[in-house]
Amino acid sequence: MKNQTSQPPQEWSRWSNRILIVSLIGIVYLTLFPFRFDFAIRHPLRTSPFLLGAPVKHEVHFDFVLNVLLFVPFGFGLAAQMRKRGASQARALILAFAAGAIASYVVEFLQFYIPTRNSGWGDIAPNTLGSVAGFILFDRCGEMLLKPASGWEERVEAWLSLRRTCVFLLVYVGFFFTISILLQRETRLSNWDTTVPMFIGSDGTARHAWKGQIAKVQIWNRALSDESARKLTAGEDAPDSETGVLASYEFTGAPPYGDRTKSLPALTWISSSQPPHDLRGLDLDGSSWLSSIVPVRDLTQELKRTNQFSVRAVCAPVDVADFDQRIVSISRASGFANLTLRRDGPNLSVWVRNPLAVYRTDVAWYVREIYVRDIFVAGQVRDILVSYDGSDVSLYVDGKKEPRVFYLSPGAALARRFVRFRTSDWDGYVVTYDALIFIPAGFLLGVIARKEPSQKLTGLFLLLVGLLLPSVLYEVILVWVSGRAVSSWQVSLCLFLTLLGAWLINADRSDGILFHVL
Repeated sequence: MKNQTSQPPQEWSRWSNRILIVSLIGIVYLTLFPFRFDFAIRHPLRTSPFLLGAPVKHEVHFDFVLNVLLFVPFGFGLAAQMRKRGASQARALILAFAAGAIASYVVEFLQFYIPTRNSGWGDIAPNTLGSVAGFILFDRCGEMLLKPASGWEERVEAWLSLRRTCVFLLVYVGFFFTISILLQRETRLSNWDTTVPMFIGSDGTARHAWKGQIAKVQIWNRALSDESARKLTAGEDAPDSETGVLASYEFTGAPPYGDRTKSLPALTWISSSQPPHDLRGLDLDGSSWLSSIVPVRDLTQELKRTNQFSVRAVCAPVDVADFDQRIVSISRASGFANLTLRRDGPNLSVWVRNPLAVYRTDVAWYVREIYVRDIFVAGQVRDILVSYDGSDVSLYVDGKKEPRVFYLSPGAALARRFVRFRTSDWDGYVVTYDALIFIPAGFLLGVIARKEPSQKLTGLFLLLVGLLLPSVLYEVILVWVSGRAVSSWQVSLCLFLTLLGAWLINADRSDGILFHVL
């Protein structure tokens, strides 16, 4: 049996796990945000991705310092953990060096598959140096830093009774749920203008006129199911595709082109001369397009009411060299738009007006840069369907659903107020906002669960209710505000983050119900 003097200081055992876990969370978040991986990416030099690559950014002293500081907490926590386990100083130093290098390499390897990140060998050295610096900091100042922290934690825990902790949890969750309602409302189509017409093949101006064929345009007042969207864009019949149709134009044969549902006005030529047509559809040369002339008021009001839509367009461009050619536009010729589908080179861009996007010049989806190269090919017909369920935007092309989905979450609405708003980061906004709510909620839950160490059934009940109820209630709120379908992925993410917080606050404890359950 080891004598008392050989035991590590109490502060080490009370903080080592938490420091190490928090440091890893920080590294993952700061290096892998927005957590959007594309494992179909190929190395530009046709070599193995395990060889990484030369960094495309120019290293500056400030970046070097940041890379060092990023791994200092990791080295500090790792050193505390190793000394807690009785490792020698030399062994802890070697492990800090090796673990820092390995962790940094793994980060750079994963960054290779994130389109918005740069991967290379340049960051591994400063990251490893930061891990070693963290070891040195712990070795020299560890007890001095952790002892006051332990005293502060003891005072806070003594003051936080079970009743107070439960009140804090309810107030905290209630506050963020209220904020979430206000933020999620920004994804609604509440600011659509009901006095605008609809254009096919333009936005009412010649500079954005479509060049190529347009065979069909359809609009629904709901988000189509995955099955229906896939079948329609593959040219097959979908059983429920007739439900909720607000407009259906087929541009075959001679004009005029009326709405087959008879709910929208016929489309009129805006042209110096009527363009040619054939059995395949419109054949536009950039000097002609179609317009409803009068506002599509009924269509706009119905989409505002349902807060959902699906838009389908069957089209083929003459070429993909020109940019900014409109396929469908519900807008003014002056540029104020409710909805536009356009081609930017070989890429598809979608604009949906709502309070979240109204202050930006464009909220565009550049599909080629994200998942699929060359959505548009000169002379090749594409059957495209864009579906909006009140919160999330999905894209279907020729019977296939694009893997990427745009999540217009409360996190995106919040991020717009503080950072440069980028559509490529929308996945990251979801995770960040959910973590902001549910990890601290998990902290409080973890404190509540360990307040009942002698009543394990009560503690287990509190743990399960605390895990499930906030996550489910949060999803119910978002579904209620946006109108979208229930997302099991969203509920699972919130559950995981809550559990992470509850586990993290108790990671260095061996008492309480939470330790025994987990």
